[in-house]
Amino acid sequence: MLNNQAIVQEQTVENLALILENRTDLWALQIQSGMPTRLSHLNLTNSVLWVVNESRQTTYVVGQLPSQEKQEPVDFFTTTGKVLIKTLATFLPYSLPYPYPQSATPEHNLISNSLKGKTHQQYRMDENQQPISLMSSTPLIVKGKIIGAIVLEQRMETLFSHNLNYFYRLIGIGALIFLIVLIGAVIHTASLSNRIIRLDNDVKRTFNAQGRITDLIFQDSINRFYQDELSDLRHHIHEMLKQLSAYERYLKQLPKTLRHEIHNPLNRLSMALSLLEQENNSNPQLGYAQHALAQLKQIISSLSEATSIEDSLQSQKPEDFPIGLMLKHYLENTAALHTDWDLDYVCKIPPSIQVCGDGFMIEQLMDKLLSNASDFSDHKYPITVRCKILGEIIQIIVVNSGPKLPPGLELQVFDGMTSVRTLNQDNQTHLGLGLYIVKLIADFHKGKAYAENIDSFEEKPIHGVKFIIELPFHR
Repeated sequence: MLNNQAIVQEQTVENLALILENRTDLWALQIQSGMPTRLSHLNLTNSVLWVVNESRQTTYVVGQLPSQEKQEPVDFFTTTGKVLIKTLATFLPYSLPYPYPQSATPEHNLISNSLKGKTHQQYRMDENQQPISLMSSTPLIVKGKIIGAIVLEQRMETLFSHNLNYFYRLIGIGALIFLIVLIGAVIHTASLSNRIIRLDNDVKRTFNAQGRITDLIFQDSINRFYQDELSDLRHHIHEMLKQLSAYERYLKQLPKTLRHEIHNPLNRLSMALSLLEQENNSNPQLGYAQHALAQLKQIISSLSEATSIEDSLQSQKPEDFPIGLMLKHYLENTAALHTDWDLDYVCKIPPSIQVCGDGFMIEQLMDKLLSNASDFSDHKYPITVRCKILGEIIQIIVVNSGPKLPPGLELQVFDGMTSVRTLNQDNQTHLGLGLYIVKLIADFHKGKAYAENIDSFEEKPIHGVKFIIELPFHR
């Protein structure tokens, strides 16, 4: 922009010299009228025109330079743009290119070059060595002879003030539009984030501590003025939860229904097999049928047990109990009753440690863990039980030597209907509900249950599986 304005000023002074050379009558008429500023191609309200003779003397001066303090009134957007540019320049300083010579007294060089027949431009500098005006000079030729020079001076502020104000105004308008868009984006993002958080909280409230769906309180829609993809997502989640709730109710009622509906046919079948055995006890097929009947009863009993424990946990009110004393008595009694398990137990939990929950459920948890460890143990090492305090939790560890869990099944083994048994020692049907009940009880006590494959334990080369139960406590 500065270069373009310098070129315009150079062309202006050259054109003016041509007019004075070819149409001196126009200049004489201007002078005679007393209004020399009426030059249509030159704005002498913001510039000064010097006419210099061949003796380097100024013969005529017309126009005026505005003072540096004088500023034209500007609108709000122009002022805003100027403030933004100056603020940006504070952090990212810049300098304008000044391609012409600079001097504190440029008149001498300008007049000298013009009297030699050259058009010349130069900046006038202030005491801080900053340009304050641009001067252009060109020779004044009449009938092929240089009779003087014309010098045009214009301050830097007015050199391209109109164009610069347009630029500032554009920056100001752009900044206002950007601010409006930014505020709108922030409001939209905050609203969207609030709706997502509300959706997340609604989904969380739908599930209880055991991960079960409570009464479906999840709202299908919330009265708002917008209907968008997030509203569709809420509707789809509502439909999914409704189907899951119905499926969960079906699964919960299935064991009870099976037990109720199959109970009478099983009793009649058992009575018929007993009568057949009394009449002909030599038929080996009767033994197979009775064994299959016993397995069927065990399956129904296992399903009913898991369902009854879930119902019991939901209705049970947690109470504080001394888990150290409970585990100590339990392990002593279990070691005496199940000598074939070969228990190696140590309980280092003080009697003052309290756990909020149900002691009977913890005993059931230990029954399932020890029974599972006995089933999979290769009896090369005793079944090891360690109960201790680890930081802010109680840790119960049950270790058995034997086959390891398949990779990736360390967590899945606690899911219902998951079993890695190939052939049970007691030749009975197992549904993989034992460890599922362990997880239910651990979740009820705000704890967690997990398993790890090990190659050693307490400096013993025990190759097998370690089950860990972690429960929070208070004194």
